[in-house]
Amino acid sequence: MNFSIELAEIRTAIEKLMPAIPPKSTLPVLEHIHATLTGSELRLVSTDQDLTIEHTCSVGGVSEGSVLLPARKISELTKILGNSGVIGFEIDDASFDILIKTKTGKSHMKGLNPEEYLDLPELRDSNKPEHDGEKFTDVALGDKVAFFAKSDMIRLCSKTFFAVSNDEFRPAMTGVLFQFRKNYVNAVATDSYRLATATVKNEDASYPDEIDIILPKKIVDILKSADHDVLLSFIESGSKITHLRFDIGNTVYICRIIDEKFPPYEAVIPVDNDKFLIVDKTELLRAIKLVSIFSSNISKQIRVSVSPGCIIVKGRDEDAGSEANETIACEYEGEELSIGFNYKYLEEGISNIDSGEGNTVKFTFSEATSPALIMGEDEGEEVLMLIMPVRIS
Repeated sequence: MNFSIELAEIRTAIEKLMPAIPPKSTLPVLEHIHATLTGSELRLVSTDQDLTIEHTCSVGGVSEGSVLLPARKISELTKILGNSGVIGFEIDDASFDILIKTKTGKSHMKGLNPEEYLDLPELRDSNKPEHDGEKFTDVALGDKVAFFAKSDMIRLCSKTFFAVSNDEFRPAMTGVLFQFRKNYVNAVATDSYRLATATVKNEDASYPDEIDIILPKKIVDILKSADHDVLLSFIESGSKITHLRFDIGNTVYICRIIDEKFPPYEAVIPVDNDKFLIVDKTELLRAIKLVSIFSSNISKQIRVSVSPGCIIVKGRDEDAGSEANETIACEYEGEELSIGFNYKYLEEGISNIDSGEGNTVKFTFSEATSPALIMGEDEGEEVLMLIMPVRIS
């Protein structure tokens, strides 16, 4: 096996593959990238058994073959070499020794026999759905596929990712719920302290209908940086969806879904909040960040007091003997209210709201012990953040 490739091309490919390389595995082959050269097409695959990534790129192929490349060594090497120039690979088909040539030197490393790699039926038996830019051309696919413009997928994932739980004892909340409803898709994440929802509507689209899927946090992190439009297809086993396939440019991502029931989040979203606040997003974030410096690093608690025309944000750390308050202007309808928040959750919620041309965000409240809703003044409820209050001590 012998080929050459632009450094920028191989570096990009390795960066895409690394999220599926486990930090440490009891199966050494999983710490490798499966490389197969056919003509001038180099197919690279990585997997941690929950996420599989395949990337295809064009190379200067000399002789075909396969090998398992040590992922971290190749990653470190390509980072150091940068993006300029060409790198050559020569692999001994018997010993799988790897010789790497650059304009400044040579490197040797040991590869593994590709036959030792895992069988990946979800990748082997699935195919990229054909899409002509407007619709899927294979009608037999039915409602088992979905097309997302790059901007829509980034929106759904980036607006919800921050609220995903890290609690392994509540697996349903360690991912983002995608709800497919024919002409729109909801994305929802919660860690029980805050909740984030985002909606993409498209009357001309034909999304699957009445399908709820929980995507693991790792694939959501990847999708929020999608660099092309996304073709999604469902992979079933025994008529049950087990995996999702995402075709993004020259890269394929296949992830195992979280097979759990997402909590009934709709029940916690208040529908009768009667206090309304509109405030400059930049000014409010500045006040929260400033006051948080003087607040407890343990409780992360701040007090927000609102009254017509005025918000006062206060923070205090009794142990350190520090405190601060900031006053900013606002538009407010309702009775005066004083409510406590975790400043980290409040800051992240506001930061993920698109404030529009007016640079304002809208809050609705009921009382000091009830959830607050945050949304962009121009977005309606297409992006919605819910923050649970904390008891003010």
